[in-house]
Amino acid sequence: MEQDAALVYLGGFALIGILLKLTILFNVSVKSKIAQSFVVVCIFFLLQNVSEFLAYFTYLPSEQLSVMFVHIYMNTLYFIFPSILILALTLVEFKHLTAAKIALYGMASMVTLGHLNGLVMESVKFLQWTAITTPGEYYWLAMAFIILNVAVTLIVLVANNIANSNFEIRNRCRVNLFAFVPIFLVACLVMLFRLAGFESSAAISLPLATMFFLFVMLLQANGNIFWASLRLKILLSVLTLKNINTLDEILGNIEKLRITEALRASNGMQRNAAKLLSVPPSTLNKKIAKYKIDAEGFQGISVVEAIRSRRPA
Repeated sequence: MEQDAALVYLGGFALIGILLKLTILFNVSVKSKIAQSFVVVCIFFLLQNVSEFLAYFTYLPSEQLSVMFVHIYMNTLYFIFPSILILALTLVEFKHLTAAKIALYGMASMVTLGHLNGLVMESVKFLQWTAITTPGEYYWLAMAFIILNVAVTLIVLVANNIANSNFEIRNRCRVNLFAFVPIFLVACLVMLFRLAGFESSAAISLPLATMFFLFVMLLQANGNIFWASLRLKILLSVLTLKNINTLDEILGNIEKLRITEALRASNGMQRNAAKLLSVPPSTLNKKIAKYKIDAEGFQGISVVEAIRSRRPA
């Protein structure tokens, strides 16, 4: 009975994940290559949740049917991590994106073919709170493919965050790194526990990590990451204000924060900051003067530009 209750609980958890991912998917504005790549990632995560839900809720009437859905769940993993890497490559405007898609999805298809032939996973056993797979002959090769995608994704994001001369791309990479870290930690910890001999699973942790990833990337894909971040900072600023008694002082602090965050997000470019805030540049200039904000202090340069500036002519 305890296992039955656990399966119902996990199935319900997966159903919540399905509904949330559908909500995210229907709120994506597909107007750019980034948004298109994000939609693909979201669809793969949705398929994963659907197969997980069906695996738990078909276990009691038909264990064989449930195992089939576990296999589908595993196969979605082989495509999820390449799709995340492709999203990262799209964010950094990789020149050979089409070739990368063909190569990555081609390798994922080969791993899937090996899985279907019983070379990756031998069997599945259901414990109280999860389903554990029994590794096949090439299980670790399939896991190595996943880890390789995770590692390359991190390398692409970190390298471009440090060295790309385009401020917008560096900003995208920072957001994607922030969103991707929980998935990275879950994947690595599950692999480490498996290597140590433990029957580890990501039945709870991975859905939570993926929801966080998709929510943050939804904000970025729709161009709302700045406003979401700004609202949070304004809330924290108001909660931590000290020695301020009047409403005008509070509103003044909020307006100053809005301007400084817009300047930071636009790398000190006042025209872009004005566009972010939906105000005329002349109005922004007056506000900058009013609050004595050092706009030039937000004009950072990339590592690549710094190295170039040191080179002799």
